[in-house]
Amino acid sequence: MTPEDLGFPSVKLTHLPTPFEEASRFAQSIGGPRVFIKRDDMTSLSLGGNKARKLEFLLGEAVALGCDCVVTCGGPQSNHARMTAGAARKYGLDPVLVLDGHDPGYRQGNLLLDHILGSDIVFTGNESSAEVMDRVEKELHAKGRRPYVIPVGGSNPIGTLGYVAGAQEVIEDIRGAGVTPRAIYVPAGSCGTLAGLVLGKLLFEAEFEVIGVAVSADSATKEERAFDLVMQTASVLKSRASYEIQKRLSRITPDVVRRHVKVSGKQVGEGYGIPTGACLEAIELLARSEGIFTDPVYTAKALAGLVDDVRRGIYSSQEAVVFLHTGGVPANFAYSQAFLERRKTT
Repeated sequence: MTPEDLGFPSVKLTHLPTPFEEASRFAQSIGGPRVFIKRDDMTSLSLGGNKARKLEFLLGEAVALGCDCVVTCGGPQSNHARMTAGAARKYGLDPVLVLDGHDPGYRQGNLLLDHILGSDIVFTGNESSAEVMDRVEKELHAKGRRPYVIPVGGSNPIGTLGYVAGAQEVIEDIRGAGVTPRAIYVPAGSCGTLAGLVLGKLLFEAEFEVIGVAVSADSATKEERAFDLVMQTASVLKSRASYEIQKRLSRITPDVVRRHVKVSGKQVGEGYGIPTGACLEAIELLARSEGIFTDPVYTAKALAGLVDDVRRGIYSSQEAVVFLHTGGVPANFAYSQAFLERRKTT
């Protein structure tokens, strides 16, 4: 499926399909089923990550509308903010990033890359990101600019389209590998990636279940958020997609969607952006068995969820699971102390 098949404007930000590879040494290290990794950390935009798929549609709309700058928000180590800034630069738009909290006074990890990209960085201080985003948008309009506002994570119906198409790519990957995985694990933050995968899975009738692993509290809210995004995206898609896709969408009812939206809250720990022992272990396990890096904010918490399920005996050695690697590796450079502390205790 191409973006054109979905009927929405898009731009090209990456080279697809991304690799799909078996991690046999990792699987052996955790004593579980066959493990395959969908390498969306290897999208080519600004050091890679899942946001490239969303941004192809979001920037497509921004360019179509004639916008001259992009405003988005996130945490100080936001992968989405970094990739949005890169996408904006690629298409000649100025990036404005609204980041949570106070300026730390230094630039490391994703925050350093935001700086190198020449982003206008606005810290929220004690205000909410919504309040600051609204004020920034009004200020830009007052200056005669034409801003395009992207919500946290790029998780709205337009951004979610990226993983509707991405789900079909995964289905083609597993067909090519000759496997029938029971589940695909994905980090659940703003839930756009999760929602797109669920909608794509239902649209193309894939057998695997999609398991979202929450990276912040709480899982029940994330399930509701993902459900809403699936339904909203299906509605938006139905207005423009081909007749064949519209027919398939008519079979996707709210009851069906609710049965397929699942978010585990067991790996959150103390909260968003706070590494857990399990996620630090997961980073080291994958790095030392496959030479693949994950990050302590998103991907390693999802990977820790997979590891925990395997160790609890949910899967047999003859089964297979998929881990969607959504990127985020630059964030590791802002967490050196956490890795050093782990070394002292292990």
